[in-house]
Amino acid sequence: MFKHPRESAELISIIAEHVSIDPDSIKKFARKIFESNVINEFDLRRWRSDNPLHPQTITEHTADWIFLIDSLNFSFWPDSGHEFTIGGEIGYWALCFAIKRALTQNIPITDPKFYCKITLEQVKNLFRTDNQREIPMINERFSILRENGKILVENFQGSFVNCIRQSQSNAITLLKLIYDNFPSFRDEFCYRSVQVTFLKRAQILIADIWACYEGHGLGFFNDIDQLTMFADYRIPQILHYFDILKYSPELTDSLWANNLLNYGDQYEIEIRGQSINAIEKIRLELRRLFERESIGKFSVPNSIQIDFYLWSLRRSISDLIDLKSPYHKVRSIYY
Repeated sequence: MFKHPRESAELISIIAEHVSIDPDSIKKFARKIFESNVINEFDLRRWRSDNPLHPQTITEHTADWIFLIDSLNFSFWPDSGHEFTIGGEIGYWALCFAIKRALTQNIPITDPKFYCKITLEQVKNLFRTDNQREIPMINERFSILRENGKILVENFQGSFVNCIRQSQSNAITLLKLIYDNFPSFRDEFCYRSVQVTFLKRAQILIADIWACYEGHGLGFFNDIDQLTMFADYRIPQILHYFDILKYSPELTDSLWANNLLNYGDQYEIEIRGQSINAIEKIRLELRRLFERESIGKFSVPNSIQIDFYLWSLRRSISDLIDLKSPYHKVRSIYY
C-alpha cells in the first residue's frame, strides 16, 4: 500500500534511538543555504549546465533517458575500497558515462523495446569498466532493465513519457503510478509491525524530470514541493558532517568499523528517516528566514533543491567529509 515518505519519517522521529537532529545546527546550516541561494545555487538550469554527462539537448525522449538512469541509480560504493571507473568517472557519473558511450555507439539503450530483451552479456559490456572492477549488483541491474522495459512496452506504449502524462502534472499521482507499476522502485519494508516507505529512486526520478525540463512541459508538476529529499547513503553523511545528524556511540562505532547493514535494519531506518526529517526542518527554517528578511526576488527552495545542493556540496568537499563522517553501507537496489 502506498504511503508518503514524509509520514514514515515522522514516525521514525518518534521511535529513533540512535539518530537525533540538532536544532542549532539546523539553523546554522539553513543560514548557509540562505546565503547561497542568492547566488542562484538552486537554478534548475544547473541540472544541465553543471553536469555535462546529463543530456544537453532536451526533447520529449529525454524522459526515457532519465527513467533508465534512475532505474539503475543505486549502490555504487565499492566492496574493497577501490572504486570502479568508467571513462574515468565514478559512481553515478560512471553510470551516465556508460549510457552516453552506448548511445554514441548507436546502441539504443534508452529504448525500452531494446532493453526489455537485453542479455546479461550485453549489460556487462554496457557497464565495462576501465579497471576490470565490475560495477556492483550487475545481475540485479540486468533483471531491472528487463523488467522495467517489459512494463513500459506492455503498459505505457514503450515510453515513460506516457506514464508522466497519466499523472496529469501531479507529482504524488506520478509517485503512486511508479509505485504501483514498477516493483523495483518500491523502497519499503515492515518495521516494528508498521509499513515504512522511503521511495528514494521513485522520488529522484520525478525530481530529475522536473529539473531537466526546468519545471515546464513534461517537467511541470503542480505539487512538486510535496516530495521529500532522497534518502540514500551520501546525504546523511554530509548531514552528519555538519552536525545536523547526531549518531549514538554504538552507531558511530559500527559505521567506522565498515559493518555492512541490512536493508531495513534499525540503524539504516533511523539514518534515512531522520535525514528526511532534517531536510524538512531545514526547509521550514529557510521559509522563516525568507519571510523575516523579505526576500521577494527568490523562491524558497524545496526539499528537492536542498538535496541537490547537498549532493553537489558533498562532492566538492568529499575528502574532508570522509575524514570526519562515515557513510552507512547497504547493498540494495533501492539506493
